[in-house]
Amino acid sequence: MKARDAMSSPVVTLTPGTPVPIAANLLCSNGFTAAPVVDADGQLVGIATETDLFHSQVVPDWWQIQRELDPVVGEVMTRDPAVMQVDHDLADVVALMLDARIRSVPILEDGELVGILTRRDVLRAVARREMILGEETPRRYGRARC
Repeated sequence: MKARDAMSSPVVTLTPGTPVPIAANLLCSNGFTAAPVVDADGQLVGIATETDLFHSQVVPDWWQIQRELDPVVGEVMTRDPAVMQVDHDLADVVALMLDARIRSVPILEDGELVGILTRRDVLRAVARREMILGEETPRRYGRARC
């Protein structure tokens, strides 16, 4: 199975100028853990994760930060995120996610952002395979006995 077979597409993206509260609302309302960040030309420049946004807004009371404007995604995003190509094997993408301890990987084709692959997408692909193969699939786990 290739990355293209499991990725989510089209991709919901953010821009570097998106205010953090708006980005946080987008992630929360859609159940996303991250969103790719693209520039005006549509080129991937980063990824805004829940952790990135979380760190930007939660500060101790004693900090006394006076900001007139909300921080923007470009100030808090992860720059140069790990990416994979549409034709990469899904197992390689999963290995990257596990090794790098990341939840989402932007998927490129010819340098253009075409999708995103998340842990949930991988689980969906696993579940879909189980449904297709049905009971013919050997089970590697036992069932609870009462």
